[in-house]
Amino acid sequence: MVDDIVSEIKGEFESGGSWPYEVDGHRFRTNPFAEKWPDPSLFAGYEDELRRLRENIQRNVNTFITGPFGTGKTILTKTMYEVLTEVEEYEPVFVAVQKGRFSKTMAKRILDELGEPVDSTATSTELYDDVADALERRYEDGVRTVVFYDEVINGSEGTLRQILHLQRDVENWEPVLVFNGTAHMLDQIHGRIEPLSDRIGDEITLSGLDIDGVVELVNKRLRYYCRESEWGDGDGCSHDEGDLAPFTREAIELVHQDITPYPRHIRRECNEVIEAGARAERDVLDFEFVRATLAEETSRKLEQLSGHAADVVAVLDEQGPSTANGITEALEASSYHIQEALTELEKEGLIRATEGDRGIEYKLTEQTSRELSNLTQS
Repeated sequence: MVDDIVSEIKGEFESGGSWPYEVDGHRFRTNPFAEKWPDPSLFAGYEDELRRLRENIQRNVNTFITGPFGTGKTILTKTMYEVLTEVEEYEPVFVAVQKGRFSKTMAKRILDELGEPVDSTATSTELYDDVADALERRYEDGVRTVVFYDEVINGSEGTLRQILHLQRDVENWEPVLVFNGTAHMLDQIHGRIEPLSDRIGDEITLSGLDIDGVVELVNKRLRYYCRESEWGDGDGCSHDEGDLAPFTREAIELVHQDITPYPRHIRRECNEVIEAGARAERDVLDFEFVRATLAEETSRKLEQLSGHAADVVAVLDEQGPSTANGITEALEASSYHIQEALTELEKEGLIRATEGDRGIEYKLTEQTSRELSNLTQS
């Protein structure tokens, strides 16, 4: 009896609960949108930006990838990282900068990525000397190092200064640095470590996907996870020809229209919709089904908002698009709490940040506005 239950529970975990999901000749063993980043071949929507980053790396230009939360900054840099691992004359290093981690931890991380020994008793300065020596040896051997810093502003000021010194200390050549973070993070680097900001030669801004980029993202996910297609080498799978099954084109256009069209949000909403479709055993996820699912999900998010976030939504609903300063003045709240609330709402896909006449302006998504109206009427 117990063994049967354990086997059943294990099977549910392995299948994802409602999986496998079979739709019109396609068989998905797991949800194609559940994983954040299973394979670099799923990169979609920012081809021009990826080519521009490649040109900058070849020309030794330090680059800052910027954009709001969820726009795909980490995916773009991880894709380039994966590309460079396959190029003989390059050695990439990817460093996820975490809050509370200091320059000593960062140096150890870089040495680990380079496959170099780490002296646990060494000081921060000694560790960075080891990093500089390792990079110099690679340069002498004809290998160029590219260091990717993910969410770099999370590091301490000491970390940022060590990054600056790292470039200065490698004789004859500077390692190429690629940072990513929000525009707010870039402003902080300009204000706190001006010599480092002076070494950033290009800024690449990600602003969201157009409808063709969203369709490509969805199709690639479906192709990758459909067992019949085997990532483009299958026999007769329509995903190889651009099919979106079980979604209709109109359903994907609705997703693009109603939420902030950032890769993270697109993946998350498609994840919710296809899970609902698998539970309902639907063959087609059409416009009406997607609209109902998105409405239910948005309503749930709105009901669970924190106090400041709920207040921000109310202001945007009443006044329309507004800057962070405008919202702060309207609510007579601290700028810190308002920025935290805006971050929460952006991550949930309930608001959209756009460049306006007064700087960055925030507005409700179409889906959020519609659900607020429905909640008011009910």
